[in-house]
Amino acid sequence: MGNVKEFDLSAFAGGAVSERIQDAIQKVYENIADPNTEVDKARKLTVELIFKPSKTDREMVDVQVVAKTTLQPRKAINSTMVIAKDSNGAVVAQEWEKNIMQGQQEIAVEETSGIVDFQKRAK
Repeated sequence: MGNVKEFDLSAFAGGAVSERIQDAIQKVYENIADPNTEVDKARKLTVELIFKPSKTDREMVDVQVVAKTTLQPRKAINSTMVIAKDSNGAVVAQEWEKNIMQGQQEIAVEETSGIVDFQKRAK
């Protein structure tokens, strides 16, 4: 085989491996900078090289390089739903919006001509 060159990961596959690693590192940086992720949890970048020799010629080897990231998921988003039954008895739900529903109260409305004078009711 003669002189074998030292394996240069940065030049391997025309520099594509190095580019993939840089892309993966950028994703790690962006995940760390994302305020919606846990700041103190570790992120991981794994570069895997898989060597598969040819069945017929031991001088030929296919090499597959995979860059894998393990990032932190975005934090869960929480909300509250209000579940009730409508006038037909069907179950309905709506998101509880504190600033919209604050100070509201239920008022019993009598079957009348459809017009309710709330000023008279307050007295």
